[in-house]
Amino acid sequence: MAKVRKLKGIAQLSRWKGGTKKENRKAKTVDNPLAQRGERGVGLKFSVSTFQTVSSFRPGTKIKYGPNPKQPGSKSFTRYAGYEKAKTVGEALKMGTKLADLCWELTRGHYKILGGERSEKEERRILGEKAYAKVENMIKCFNGPRGLNVKLDNPKAAQVLAKEEAWRESKLKKVREYVKTYKIKIENEDELKELGIHEAHELHAERKVCDFICTKRLKDAAKAGKKITMDEVQEAMELWGYAQNSGRLNVLPNGQKYEYSDTIGAIKQRCQGYGITPATKHYPNFVKLLCKWLTDSNFEAKFGCEFKCSAINLNANYAASRHRDGGNTGPSIIVAVGDFKGGELYSFPKDTQRPRVKVEHLKKEDAVKHNINRSPLIFDGLRAHEVNAFTGHRYSIVFFAASGFQKIKPEHQKYLKSLGMPFPTAQAVTKLQAATKRLVEDKATKNPMKVKKHAFSKSGRK
Repeated sequence: MAKVRKLKGIAQLSRWKGGTKKENRKAKTVDNPLAQRGERGVGLKFSVSTFQTVSSFRPGTKIKYGPNPKQPGSKSFTRYAGYEKAKTVGEALKMGTKLADLCWELTRGHYKILGGERSEKEERRILGEKAYAKVENMIKCFNGPRGLNVKLDNPKAAQVLAKEEAWRESKLKKVREYVKTYKIKIENEDELKELGIHEAHELHAERKVCDFICTKRLKDAAKAGKKITMDEVQEAMELWGYAQNSGRLNVLPNGQKYEYSDTIGAIKQRCQGYGITPATKHYPNFVKLLCKWLTDSNFEAKFGCEFKCSAINLNANYAASRHRDGGNTGPSIIVAVGDFKGGELYSFPKDTQRPRVKVEHLKKEDAVKHNINRSPLIFDGLRAHEVNAFTGHRYSIVFFAASGFQKIKPEHQKYLKSLGMPFPTAQAVTKLQAATKRLVEDKATKNPMKVKKHAFSKSGRK
């Protein structure tokens, strides 16, 4: 745990693990109220190309080390001496080097890659089966730099990383401005632990600022007697701190390691049954703002009955691959915001066959293409759908009822209702499913690939 000091009421980290060296970091001042980060993606100062080279190694990859370049008498000198006679990557790893050492010493020319590879049979004989399996697994599990959400063999890895870094930094710049302007207190790691908030400092800062701004927007709207607008929803979505989610395997595009996604409200949680997600409790005003926009938009006029939900899915900057939702009763409302082009939703209204076919076997010509950019769409999450590729920064919001909503504890239901969430009943969901079926199947037109723009204005109101 890093030591902590405070600067004029704003908690700061006085020691930083990894990233930029202390002497090279920017001073922490009132103008720079958050802990300064090292550059994302470089880890121990390695480039993407270095990571890619090392990840391409096999145990039998032939290398040759030069004379020991370390400081005589140091631990690193002794350790280097232990593997400097290695003839392959597998031998070097068995003799004590690490993958980080392979990156570090490659960039400094401490060893050469000779080309070619010792046969697997010979490498296994020299290393031994146990050691061979260990080093092979080490190389396979080498994920690359912090902040890279695609695999290292992706030829556009460096571009992806640069884009992600620019996005993250622009978000943090805005957060710093709000913290300074409104004197928002950002808790340090020890304080977060005491509060039971298990989040990184930056993630908490983004969410705390988002919740603060949502409080302000809600008060202003109430005072003026106005509805929450799409602009205010977009502002909140651009501020929100998104967690890296690697568990939604059914939506991850091929080759992507994780996506930025959160769920607020109540869902089935791993090993915990149905309950409220932690972010819902810690940042209630963000939830209130989204629910207020939902009710202000009067979707009931479109459904012909009341829309109900128990959760809201939040996504940033990824195009979901073709999938059907799990843990969902079906009726859903989706909208996307942000500065982006493309990103349309393809839905398959005819995806009702029993037994169900694999989603990859569905015909693209049977899909309906929907422009959901600031244009809300009613759809059935249990039928296949996917997101078109896009450029720019795209944020999407999906309102839905979890399939086990009746198992959510009464006290949790009461809490969600206090935030303005229109919590469902069994009867309401039955009506919604019938209304959604009618609306979705009406969209299965003779020309299904034509982009559909929906009957809601830019503000999201009817």
